[in-house]
Amino acid sequence: MSNKISAWERRAAALLFTIGGTVLVLFSLLGGPSLWYVVCFCVLPIIGIVWLREPIVAAALSIAPLIAVAALLQYGSGMWSFSRMWVAGVIVGLVAAAVFVARTLRRAASWRLPLVVSLLFVTCAFAVDRLFTNKVTVRAYQMQVAVDGHAPWGEVGPEWSDGSLPIVLYRRLGDSYCYDAFQSEELRQRLASKDGHTVQVEYNIFSDFGKERSYNVRSVDGLLLNDGQHTVRDFERFGGQMLGNTGTSARAGDNCR
Repeated sequence: MSNKISAWERRAAALLFTIGGTVLVLFSLLGGPSLWYVVCFCVLPIIGIVWLREPIVAAALSIAPLIAVAALLQYGSGMWSFSRMWVAGVIVGLVAAAVFVARTLRRAASWRLPLVVSLLFVTCAFAVDRLFTNKVTVRAYQMQVAVDGHAPWGEVGPEWSDGSLPIVLYRRLGDSYCYDAFQSEELRQRLASKDGHTVQVEYNIFSDFGKERSYNVRSVDGLLLNDGQHTVRDFERFGGQMLGNTGTSARAGDNCR
């Protein structure tokens, strides 16, 4: 077998890593499960360029970031609202990249140093991520229930596509209201007897380097919706902050969560 890497293999691998890495970076920035994934994905387009000049080095450097791509699949459809075609595309791209890496390294006499560099980079990124980013804090509030979509400031809408009214959970905050509205028959049946009363609502608050980044609803009246980043029940939801003095809505900010 020739040890030379053909030009078409270099170009194909470069395109795969550059385009695939860019797509993964864009999707992870829209709501990836962890900063660790974003850092690893940002390296892939750079490695794609290296494939054109030093394919053996590129192949060895690729191994650790590809491990991150494989680890991402554990989130399945729960993260970023993935479709089956998206997940299938990630799997196909991952397999193709693994084939390029394996074929290239089989022809290489020495590739251990770039592999060590790759693993050290990803290990450091993983350590920083676990120590300082994506920290989860659970906050609980007592919130009023309105199963007919009617809140103190008026109707919360629009209706869902099936014609049902949203289930609204809200609480007073100064002169405004913080609220979340859901579409779920399971949740409607659970809260039907508590319409007009209060229930406990828990939120997962995600922070990076001590700064709050995002949140999701952990549970409603003991019904678990999200275990951290993992979706347990995928209910349609919208929410925000209703300004009491003006009757206008605003994005839910730090005051609400």
